[in-house]
This record gives sequence, C-alpha cells and structure tokens, in this order.
Amino acid sequence: MAKKRITVTVDEDVASFLYSARNTSAVVCDAVREYRARQLEKELEIAYTEDAVETVEIASEWEPADAEVDE
Repeated sequence: MAKKRITVTVDEDVASFLYSARNTSAVVCDAVREYRARQLEKELEIAYTEDAVETVEIASEWEPADAEVDE
C-alpha cells in the first residue's frame, strides 16, 4: 500500500505519547482505522434505527399474507 506523509497538530499529551511510541505511524494508522470503524458503526446504527419504523409498517402490511402461507 502506498504511504503518504501528512502533518497534523495534536494536543501536547498526545504528542508526548506519540514521541514515546516505537512506531508512531503504525499507532496513528491503527487509531484512525479504529475511529473510522466506530464512525461507521454509529452511521449504521442511526440508519437501522431510522429504517425500523418503516420495517415495522411493511411487516404489518404483509403479516396477513404470511398467515395464509402453509409451511
């Protein structure tokens, strides 16, 4: 994977931790990937919650048809 050098500004306590880290780039990459994964989880949770009302409505519309199907 291609690497890209960037400059960021962080709080002093974060900078101190990063300076003490053995592989600063790996620490930052892991942290950003974890952050990105949490953001995606939040977005999915919101989307599922927003769709829940519609899903219940559709399920109730089709419930009578489901009752007619022999299993």
